[in-house]
Amino acid sequence: MLSFGFRVLMQSGLSMLILSTACAAGRSPVPFEPAVGSSASAASGAMLAQNTGEQNAATSASVPNAASLSIQISPDQTARIGTKVSFRVTSKRPGYVLLVDIDADGRMSQIFPSPELIAQSEEAAMNFIKPGEEMLLPNSVAKKSGFEFVTTPPAGAATIVAILSDRRVQLLDLPDISEKTRTEAETLNVLTEWTRQLRVPDPATGKLQQSNWSFDIKRYLVQ
Repeated sequence: MLSFGFRVLMQSGLSMLILSTACAAGRSPVPFEPAVGSSASAASGAMLAQNTGEQNAATSASVPNAASLSIQISPDQTARIGTKVSFRVTSKRPGYVLLVDIDADGRMSQIFPSPELIAQSEEAAMNFIKPGEEMLLPNSVAKKSGFEFVTTPPAGAATIVAILSDRRVQLLDLPDISEKTRTEAETLNVLTEWTRQLRVPDPATGKLQQSNWSFDIKRYLVQ
């Protein structure tokens, strides 16, 4: 059996791990701590949705999901630490899929696409989904680079949020806060209010523009 080392990319309930031959080569895997919105992210050429700091009127009557975005967790929504999981995402509209994990301590992290996956891949549309088609994550691009999703501490109730943008986005400028949310509604309110302030650079002009966002959410339990 071929053994691999790995590097933890996200310190969250669901971590994206990259399988590496570093151990076989006698080198120790090095933790990678992504800084979303940092110069490292910008250097990768990734499309970053930036927070403008503008405060808009909040309306929590309904969660935006005009694309009928849906995410399913496999094999189950309860998993022991160390379990490999996958996601199936569908949408009725085309767009760019991002996954945000909120662990049992309330920490947010983007687990797909990750900064390192973006840096390793030349496919700018790796997170693009076509209407009516199912996207299995990790997808072929992630698997080719040796990425997979594995549950990690802390144990407890956590949340995975699927986000769809109608403009090309690969990285989110997530709020740098730890906020324990008690319900799905509270979790989505944090993200929907935040994304209302995000602006996406236009590829042609570089001008920051609004994007249309859709959301779906699933709770899961890490044991």
